Amino acid sequence: MSGSFFRTILTACAVALGALALSACGGTIVDDGGGEVNLLDLLHPDGQAVRDLSIASKPMKRTMKYNVWLPPKFDANVAYPILYLLHGAGDDQGAWLDKGNAMTIAGRYVKNGGKPMIIVMPDAQLTFYMGDFEKYFYEELMPAVESAYKFSGKRAVAGLSMGGYGTLYYALKYPDKFTYAYAMSPATADWFPTLIDAQSDKKVFPPFTIEVGTEDTTVDNAASESLAKTMKEKGLSCEWIARSGIHYWNFWQECLPKALEKAGQSF
Repeated sequence: MSGSFFRTILTACAVALGALALSACGGTIVDDGGGEVNLLDLLHPDGQAVRDLSIASKPMKRTMKYNVWLPPKFDANVAYPILYLLHGAGDDQGAWLDKGNAMTIAGRYVKNGGKPMIIVMPDAQLTFYMGDFEKYFYEELMPAVESAYKFSGKRAVAGLSMGGYGTLYYALKYPDKFTYAYAMSPATADWFPTLIDAQSDKKVFPPFTIEVGTEDTTVDNAASESLAKTMKEKGLSCEWIARSGIHYWNFWQECLPKALEKAGQSF
């Protein structure tokens, strides 16, 4: 091969390395129109995933991991709302990124005019988001995340299966903390209505969506439909969606854009 070929390769490598170095410093370049382009936006058009952050949790007595997604054109000086996105049984903090295509879906949502937000994905193991994990979530995870980034004060929650259970549980038990709750293929509990009764002012509850697949045999759709009916009878706003689908990622990937849209509108 000619020397010019190797020079071309070396030049390309140098340009790429220079771009990476500049991006690490928040560098910009000037485009053909004379405007500045942040190199991070070029390298991360769908936003940035910050993986395997951790907290040494006292309630859980172990180090707990979580992932964060930052939207396209993320600006540390801007206050963002937060969506807590919960995984299902048998998965962890990486599930929504690795199986749910959350980065691409969320990036597309923002680039199409959706509300920029930070998405936080915790590892809940098999806790059903209760007990010691619940204490960790509210006393350690939320304060850590909401102080690490400039936080607008508005948050929503969404999740699938076990995470759908956690979504319903948290938004019913702590309704004033969330602006929207989107439960996908959720597991439910027959005592959830008692959480509604514990609140004298039903206006404190956020709007809910419960979305299920009609061919899903893993969770009890009849129970979640009954819960949705009870919620509406007690004065809550609850959208019930039943459409063709099974208990799998292709269904939840179709739910996520709607969850982002509802959360964004609530912010």
